[in-house]
Amino acid sequence: MKVLILALSGDLDRACERLATRYPAAAIETVSRSEIETGSLTERLGLLRSRHPDVFVIATERLAWQRGQNLFMLFGALAGAREVLMIDAHGGWLRKSRASLLFGAPARLSQEAILSASVFARARRQLLRLEIQVKQAAPVLAHLSERPKIVYLRSTPGPGTQMGGAASHIKGVVEALCELGAQVDVISNDQLAGFNEAKAPLTVISPHTSGGTRALFDIQHNFGFTRGALPLIERAQPDFIYQRYARFGWAGVVATLRTRRPLFLEYNGSEVWVGRHWDHVGRLDLLERFERLNLSAATRIFVVSDVERRNLEKLGVDPQKIIVNPNGVDPDLFKPGAERQRVRGDLQINDREVVVGFVGSFGPWHGVLELAKAIKTIPQTTPVRFLLVGAGSLQAEMQAMLADDCASGRVIFTGAVEHSQVPSLLDACDILVAPHVPLTDGSEFFGSPTKLFEYMAMGKAIVASRLGQIGEVLEHKDTALLVEPGNVGELSAAIVSLVENSALRQRLGDNAREVAIQRHTWKQNAQRVLAAYASLSSRPEV
Repeated sequence: MKVLILALSGDLDRACERLATRYPAAAIETVSRSEIETGSLTERLGLLRSRHPDVFVIATERLAWQRGQNLFMLFGALAGAREVLMIDAHGGWLRKSRASLLFGAPARLSQEAILSASVFARARRQLLRLEIQVKQAAPVLAHLSERPKIVYLRSTPGPGTQMGGAASHIKGVVEALCELGAQVDVISNDQLAGFNEAKAPLTVISPHTSGGTRALFDIQHNFGFTRGALPLIERAQPDFIYQRYARFGWAGVVATLRTRRPLFLEYNGSEVWVGRHWDHVGRLDLLERFERLNLSAATRIFVVSDVERRNLEKLGVDPQKIIVNPNGVDPDLFKPGAERQRVRGDLQINDREVVVGFVGSFGPWHGVLELAKAIKTIPQTTPVRFLLVGAGSLQAEMQAMLADDCASGRVIFTGAVEHSQVPSLLDACDILVAPHVPLTDGSEFFGSPTKLFEYMAMGKAIVASRLGQIGEVLEHKDTALLVEPGNVGELSAAIVSLVENSALRQRLGDNAREVAIQRHTWKQNAQRVLAAYASLSSRPEV
């Protein structure tokens, strides 16, 4: 019996462990997301059929957030599996037989087509109304207060329990705003990783699983989230609304039109660009209208880098609305001495071994495949081990590349971990790597990686790509060793040079932490948000 597992998100290793318990006599194999996203439908089905699965499993972070469940399961049935499962990282299971999937497919696909046409037509009508209202709206009122009341909206169409930069950003900004005296109410569509509700009340508006495509799911979710959030915002009577920009979302736009309070939009990058190059959501024509609507309605737009500021200016956004506000770190949470010895003991790492660490969501921009290649070029005699923390779309491919190193213990994959565990895992390391690669379409790298500032605050030596803001924040041979993005030889050589030079590791780490504390904390990020609010005159703001 063969079980074939496709990991869309979540922890692949834990998913395999659960499947081994359910199917103790089965051979469990993995297929990477990139494999089933390449080529025509016939080619992709042919690839799966050639693996002869008896059971096809789709692993995801959370079932309630997984778009296109019926289509994914039908895909498994068409690939020849007699049983198809969808499982999540929280113990959820959904099981269907091949016969039931194939028999019910015509009715489900017809219903999906009818629903899709209805929802997209409704979205277009609403978009047109909102576009007109934003153009015709009177200027919003800026009520200045020494302790501003803020409603923070997180409506991103995906679970908030995942570790990674987004979770760190939300937690960091909200807690820093509270520390600076603001009153913050958070409205989210999921629980948030590492979030402390004692510091800011959190209301969750749960999604409804529907929609066979990503765009349909996201727009359906937007309708539900906006409907649930508006009464809460009106009741809170905030001084301003702070929204983390979300794909196919307009909750903040509707709220600012309804309450006449400023909308501060945190814009971490174009979802249109992401939908075209990374996460193919479809309906880019609609997505572009959603994006422009948010940018037009916002009183202030916070971007993480100068590159993103320039991108918005090219789109015609008023430069006076744009504020560059890079990501940051909590240096009291991310600091040396966070249970280093305990973690190394748990992982059976001795004091003579130098540990190279990476933390992230294993996305296409993180350079994890280049890191895997670099690891393979480092001689086995080098006293180094690699601790790779996180999970994501390229995890399975990276693990396959490093199978022998994993078996020998040279490479350790932790899988997804709780946000609170990240500092101690980083502290167990001696060197931290950020091997980001250029964007595939040749665009300027617009990111502000949260891991970069967390690495710096840990006081560890860093090897990073000389790319975008990374190369601006870090100084070569002073706070890090910078390498050419995508250059595997330079990456491995820099790692080896630090393995062999403990004094250099110490100097780079000390300098990096000092710079992080001076320039790159979440408190400084939140101060820029509050300074933007304070700069609004008592007169109406456009």
